[in-house]
Amino acid sequence: MELQVQRSHTIPKPFDGDPLRTACRLDAALPGYLSAVFHASALKRTAQFIACAETDFDQPHIMAARLAAISPSDISAADPLAQIAKALILLKPAQIILAAYGVVPAGLIGLLARLGHDPLRDPGDYRLAFELFSRSEHRARAKLLGQIEGKITAKSLRIIARIDPVFLRPHVLERVRSETVLEALHEALALIRRLVPSATDATLMESLDHLSPRDRDLSRWIEGWLRKSERLLVTPPIPVDDPDLRLILLKDLDEVGRKLGNCLGSRIAYGALGCRLHYEWGRGQTAAAIELRALSGGVWVIEQIRGTHNQPIYPDATRAIRSKLSSYGVLSYVAPGMGRAGSRLASLLRAYDLTDTDAEEEFDDAADGIVEELADLMDHA
Repeated sequence: MELQVQRSHTIPKPFDGDPLRTACRLDAALPGYLSAVFHASALKRTAQFIACAETDFDQPHIMAARLAAISPSDISAADPLAQIAKALILLKPAQIILAAYGVVPAGLIGLLARLGHDPLRDPGDYRLAFELFSRSEHRARAKLLGQIEGKITAKSLRIIARIDPVFLRPHVLERVRSETVLEALHEALALIRRLVPSATDATLMESLDHLSPRDRDLSRWIEGWLRKSERLLVTPPIPVDDPDLRLILLKDLDEVGRKLGNCLGSRIAYGALGCRLHYEWGRGQTAAAIELRALSGGVWVIEQIRGTHNQPIYPDATRAIRSKLSSYGVLSYVAPGMGRAGSRLASLLRAYDLTDTDAEEEFDDAADGIVEELADLMDHA
């Protein structure tokens, strides 16, 4: 049976993949169907893609009956596939959607018209769009879809379907460029909620309404909230009542950094992620900031010890700090046998990460001898 289709003056827009294979099956049952769908409007094509996605082609008579039940004209045919093809050509998009889903939610047709002429790669995304418009708990998500300008992509559908309600804002959505970014954003939100007791949904949403235009990936917004952290992800190795070592909470890093004239305030991310801890040394006249780095098994190592303006502190104070931390099981980086003279050699050789090691005194004389021998060799080279 061949259906006489009115000629169209539009340029045919072909497609490929599974939708093309399905269209070819329907065209074999009803010659002319393929040409009709190639010339159809974006909305009409989308409605047909949806109907095909909802059809069980092992039992095509089910969809054929649903289409026939709402068709104002006779679409009967001996072959259920021919009946489906005829209905998809003759029925309006809203009628096809009604047959596919049983209901046409408000706003869905407008969204489908903005999906473009090409079929979505994953047919399940059509059902996802329907769910967003048909279920009352997704009303805010459907509203946000309507606020997007231009063409709607499958990526936008999936992001809006998954995004935390706190982020349901057009100016936030435009910063979420992929589902990978969305996952990172959700991780950040979970971290903020865990570390900042005052971070209620209301306060988070209010702060999002005042995003800086320069914060193009929400990193500044995230960091701003983490600077208010009053909790930690990890258990500190130093007792809170230690008289010499005071744990610096994330919310205090900026203040202590200004007091000591160093860059503690830039270590927010490391502290928030639980891979660094920071302490202030308070014995005698020595002012110092200490950064501990997390190792596996709950072990900590001294990453750096810095005085005011990031300057090294006196060796006696360094030894006292290392000794105190060692008593709590905190490790130190070492270069066995290097000594203080060797530390100066490390600095000369630009091995700066070795210059703070506190080797045993017994190695100093040997290391000094090594330096002198090297100097003699260089003089006679």
